[in-house]
This record gives sequence, structure tokens and C-alpha cells, in this order.
Amino acid sequence: MIRSLNDILPQKTSHGVGSKRVLIASNETGCSLTQIAVTELRQGETATAHIHPDMQEAFYVLSGELEVSLDGEKHRCKADDFVYVDCCISHEMYALTDVRIMTIGCVIEATRNKLYPMLFKQQRKVLVWGTEDWTVSAVPGSESEIENGTWARYSLTDVISRHPVEILGRQVAARYGNQLPLLTKIIDAHNDLSIQVHPGDDMAWRLHGKSGKSEMWYVLDAKPGAYLYAGFREQISSEEYRRRVADGSITEVLARHEVHQGDVFYLPAGRVHAICGGIRLAEIQQSSDVTYRIYDYNRPGLDGRPRPLQTDLAALAIDFKVYPEYRTTSEQEHQVGELLNTPYFSINVVNDTVPIHRNMIKYDSFVILMNFAADCKIRIRSNGSEVLLPHDQSCLIPAVMADYDILPAEGGEIKVLETFINNRKSISQYISDFLHLR
Repeated sequence: MIRSLNDILPQKTSHGVGSKRVLIASNETGCSLTQIAVTELRQGETATAHIHPDMQEAFYVLSGELEVSLDGEKHRCKADDFVYVDCCISHEMYALTDVRIMTIGCVIEATRNKLYPMLFKQQRKVLVWGTEDWTVSAVPGSESEIENGTWARYSLTDVISRHPVEILGRQVAARYGNQLPLLTKIIDAHNDLSIQVHPGDDMAWRLHGKSGKSEMWYVLDAKPGAYLYAGFREQISSEEYRRRVADGSITEVLARHEVHQGDVFYLPAGRVHAICGGIRLAEIQQSSDVTYRIYDYNRPGLDGRPRPLQTDLAALAIDFKVYPEYRTTSEQEHQVGELLNTPYFSINVVNDTVPIHRNMIKYDSFVILMNFAADCKIRIRSNGSEVLLPHDQSCLIPAVMADYDILPAEGGEIKVLETFINNRKSISQYISDFLHLR
């Protein structure tokens, strides 16, 4: 590998001051080396004091002068000086002149392979109808960034690429090519979302090189009278579909459902649907961003222009069949209640006011927990480590340690959605459940 520093675009440093050009990144090395970069600081800038509990760093001064503080002891450094910083050593750099420094980082192997329940930075998207928080995502361009522990500031995709079997589970890693197959969101609809549909796997792979998109909605809150659309209430042809889209009457033939907290809807690929205003819900779906927008009420997007429609593609993806029931279930007041068991994901709701043990190792799958009550703790049985899971946040528990306790806050309750891939089911069970849910 040969690279010219002048061909590499500068980027912000993790300290928020100066800039760096990364010569080689951690995902290119295949070893404990995290990064080699050339960092530039302007005169007077300070990389404030910080500590790496799991990483050693070295700085080679290329030009200029700076003051380096190691555990409070100050050293004046100039061109050709070399500084080594061991783990857990507080270090700070102050630029006495404009300086250029080569920085090298190396993770200590004993901590590099440590896995734990991972929390993620908020990733909020503001849209014309409201907001959606992508709580756990490996969608390219929208990957979740880990917020806690050894892997803080790494993308979830990066960490999975290093430990696919341990994090995803052996069968999940093999089935999905070492990729996280699910995406979780919290959607807050202030106004109606567009009428839309998602293609199945075959169509999505053929046309877009991506997986299809089946999803589930779990209603967290709904204003009185709030409703959503899911499926058709009467049979129509593809010709009538096109006519109704053109004249704006498509909603007249859709099944409209008034909703309440705890309602669950399964939306297999091909089912026309739309969340409407006044609803806040959790969405769990295949890891795909392929959506065909059918009708958008002739409104402008955030840029003032109409959002594009994919009416023709939608016609190829839509399941026009009318089903007797579209609401999958309403939440039951069980300690642990199964909400869904589909070919793509399985979901439980965990309700309790006392600690509850969950042994999910048998499923050979990662587990995503979405917490909708007060803050709770997740305690891993294998090593006793604990992670605080705040209200409205999610964590991913690696498959190898999916034997855990959920502990409520003092005087509080547990209200958690537990999502995983059920690798224990037979193919015949999958097909039976899938047809029943549709």
C-alpha cells in the first residue's frame, strides 16, 4: 500500500481541535493497530487531557513545537522528538507553534476482544412528518456508533466485522454474511407518513442489491382517535390502484385501524401501509432502506419540493389480497409475552417490577433490548458486568453472552422489547407462522 499524504482529505480529530489525515485505519490493518495519522494543530490549540484505559499511543513530532503533559508533568517537544503514552496515562498537548505530529495507536490485546452489551449514540432523522431515531443500525451510511466501553466511538459495523460469530451468533453470521440483519427505530409521527410499500427479498436483491423489508410496529403512545393504514379493506386491481393514486383517493380502499398503546402490527413485505399523525411507536425491521412511496398527499418535502414517488415499482411489489385481520395482537400482561415469531425476527415484551432472568443463549443470536420504562440495568451472568440501559434507549447483547438479568430501578418497572433471530424453529414452523401472520 502506498499513499501520499497530500491525497488524503483532512478530518476532525476526536478532541474537536485540529485536523488529521489518516494514513491507515483500524479496519485496514487486521491487527491491534488502531490508526496511523498525521495530526495538525494551530498555535494555541490544545488537545485536552484524556485517558485511554485500553490503548497505547505514540506521537512523533514532524515539525513545530508543543508542550506535552503526561500525568501532569510537562515536557517541551520539537521536531524529531518521540513521545510514548502508556494506557491509563493522562495526556494533553498544547501547540506552542503550528505543529504536525504523526500519531500511532495500538489497542492492548487483552482488552481488544472484550465484548459487552453495547449502547449507541442517538441518531435522529428529522423528516417532513416528524422524527425517527435509528436506535440500532448497520445500514451503510447510517451505522450506529457505540457509546460505551472498550469500543466507544467505533461503528457497530466495524466491531461486528472483527467478531461476527461472537456478536451475531454462528447461524446468523453464516446466514447473513456477517451482517446485522435488523434495524430498530422509534418513530414519532406528528403528521401522516406517506402511503408506501416495501419489496420482498427477491425483488429488492434483483433491483437494488439489498434485502427486502418486512417490519413490525409496537405502539408506544397514541392520541385519542389516532389511526394508521395497513393492507386493503376491499379488493382492487392494479389498474384501479393506479387510477386512485392519480386522483388522490387511494386511502379510501385501505384498511384503517384506530390504535392504542400496546397494539402490534406485522407488515410483511408487499403490504401497503402508513403511520398517521399522533402516534409514537417502535419499529423493528429487516436491515434495509428500500421503500416505494405511493402517495404523499401532494405536500412538499423539507426542501420545498415534492418528494419522489415510486408508483410503478410499488405496483410490482404490492400484495393486493384482502386479509381478515391486520392487527397482529395487543400486548398481554404477561411477565414475558411473545409478540411475534417470523422468518426475519422474533420479539418478546418483558414486563415486571422485580429482576428477571433471561437465558437467550439457546437461540444462537444477538439480542436487541429496547427500554420503554424507567432506567434499568442489564447484568451479564457469565462475568457479572452491568450496563445501565436508559429510558428510550437500546442495547445490543452479543450472542456469546445472551444470558442476563434485567434489573429495574428502585421502585420502578421493566418494560423492554426483546428482539432476536429464532434459530431453533424448523422451516415448517416458520412457514406456518408466516402464512398465519399474513
